[in-house]
Amino acid sequence: MKDDYDEYYESKEANLDSKSDSKVILFLIVVAVIAMTYWVAVQ
Repeated sequence: MKDDYDEYYESKEANLDSKSDSKVILFLIVVAVIAMTYWVAVQ
């Protein structure tokens, strides 16, 4: 699959770092939503 983000970053490393950061942020958002759902459910 062709990487469409090549034009936005200076190097491959910057591109990979950005993808990694976005995956971490997505994971944290999912965990926060699950935690809030649980917190509301036990009230």
